[in-house]
Amino acid sequence: MSVRILFRAILLTAILLLAARPDLVRSSQSGEPRAPIAASASPGADAPWFVDEIDTVGDTGQHASVAYHEDLGVILVSYYDATNQRLRLARSDGLPPEDCGLYEDWGCMTLDSGPDVGTYSSIDVNPVTGGIGVAYYDATNGHLKYIVFENPHLLVHQTYTIDKGITDVSWTGLYPSLKYSEDGKPHIAYHFENPSGVDALMLAYHTVVGNCGYGAIENTWSCYTLISGEGVGQYPSLIATTAPWGWAWYISFYNASSGDLWYARPVVDPPGNCGIYGDDMACYPVAVDNDVGRYSSLYVDSAGDFHIAYYDATAKKLMYAVELASGTGNCGLLASARCDVIDSMMAHYHPVGISIAEDPGGYPAIAYQGADESLKLARPLAALGLPGGSGNCGPEDPWALWSCETIDAPYWGSDYRNGDFVSLNIAPSGLAQIAYNGFILSSGGNLYIAYQRFRPVYLPLILRNY
Repeated sequence: MSVRILFRAILLTAILLLAARPDLVRSSQSGEPRAPIAASASPGADAPWFVDEIDTVGDTGQHASVAYHEDLGVILVSYYDATNQRLRLARSDGLPPEDCGLYEDWGCMTLDSGPDVGTYSSIDVNPVTGGIGVAYYDATNGHLKYIVFENPHLLVHQTYTIDKGITDVSWTGLYPSLKYSEDGKPHIAYHFENPSGVDALMLAYHTVVGNCGYGAIENTWSCYTLISGEGVGQYPSLIATTAPWGWAWYISFYNASSGDLWYARPVVDPPGNCGIYGDDMACYPVAVDNDVGRYSSLYVDSAGDFHIAYYDATAKKLMYAVELASGTGNCGLLASARCDVIDSMMAHYHPVGISIAEDPGGYPAIAYQGADESLKLARPLAALGLPGGSGNCGPEDPWALWSCETIDAPYWGSDYRNGDFVSLNIAPSGLAQIAYNGFILSSGGNLYIAYQRFRPVYLPLILRNY
């Protein structure tokens, strides 16, 4: 008798990921902003996390910024190498010449070697060309600089100086935030610091005939003061869009002179009180309470409402502000926002960073460093498909409505901490990536990446004897 072993896969699985946003509705409860129509978990929200070391040579991984190149399926991280005072780039496809990562499956390369360049890096992907851009601060000269890879498949890149400020007098380009608008144009919000004069929140964007840009790009950028004042414009977070009437900019920032969180947005019917023409934008405080607003991180939803994560330095808390209808909130212009405590953070003596992103279900996710010096991620319970009251953080009126999950706990002992300089991205699939610095007191920091993957689907095998 012959025996045959027949292996059959009897289950064919198709996974449909809805990357498009549903219509959003207003909510008076900040723990449930703009809830999706379907009361279900956001795609990818419950996917498992994995952590990799990327660069461990010297004291590196500070000022990290992460982006995901959807067409290439590649994670991109720009960061600062403090030992060599240089700007670096890591790619998950291993393309750059230096092997890095735990299994040497990443590629790392130096973008600018200074002598001291690369702090406050900000990376983004051009939605039209697929090119890669990085904005950063040149500490040696006090300049705003910008690097672009026109072809993301190649390692060829151009380095440009965008704004020199007042030579030998000012520092310009601090805390840059780079974003490409839908038409593929780069826009950079940054801080101008003048020790002998007035500081400012600045905006630079690429144009045909401008007033800044040097060398090969002379006068092809425009650099404008949006609002000025002592300490104004620190830690800006930018959204640049072409909707609804052309280029429009939304920026959260810190006003150091008053210790407040501020917000700048376009106005449909001038006059405003700030902007590139002086009256085309409105600038106003969102949170005013002793010292709040450092390390702000912003996104704007499809309804045009802001979502801002920021640090309360007085209470050492992670805060979240969401725009509401005027008069219904507890903060903002005419009570037009709600500001809530999300979780406790450690006492920060350096810009460790806070990073917010919108998931495909329309919910916020916030990466930050917790009070226990671990990397954490905060999300509303609804984003995880969990019932109200089952959370462990967030607004407690009437229940804890958020989940604050530890992604990477530090090693045992006081010499370790995780979550410095965090940067969060959520891909259209709903899978998240967090770049950050893991610090070891004896040797400095390393660059880490935490990322999600969908759980594998296994096809059952049936053995039959004939």
